[in-house]
Amino acid sequence: MHRIIWLSVGGKRFHLLKLAGAFFLFAFVLKALEAAYQVFVTVNKAIYAQARPELIVQLFGWSIAAPYNFTGEDVVGVVMGPIAAFLFWLALATVALIVYQTGKIVVPLEEYEKDIPEHHKKLIRIAKQAHARGFRKR
Repeated sequence: MHRIIWLSVGGKRFHLLKLAGAFFLFAFVLKALEAAYQVFVTVNKAIYAQARPELIVQLFGWSIAAPYNFTGEDVVGVVMGPIAAFLFWLALATVALIVYQTGKIVVPLEEYEKDIPEHHKKLIRIAKQAHARGFRKR
């Protein structure tokens, strides 16, 4: 049995979890696109820093000693942050997509029956019946 929370706006009914998932999905996709843009900007800065080392201070704000060459390790170090941000927002967008699709995703659960001695089964059956009778009287 599933419990669904509905929001009614202007005579229209909205499934709250789907509505929240849609907003989160939209926001996280936008943030992922922004992070992807930052990756390209950082790579361009690194290319310019390799071509003209005197621009390193203006491009990255590093105060380093003057003859400094921008190496491949520096490029990797500078690009790692934007790539990590992109993957983070992409992962959150995936989670938001799962939240949005909650009505369509079914997670199978494994069920098994444990061997219970007949005496215990009888006690459980009597307890269930007593419990059911107790609720009918109220």
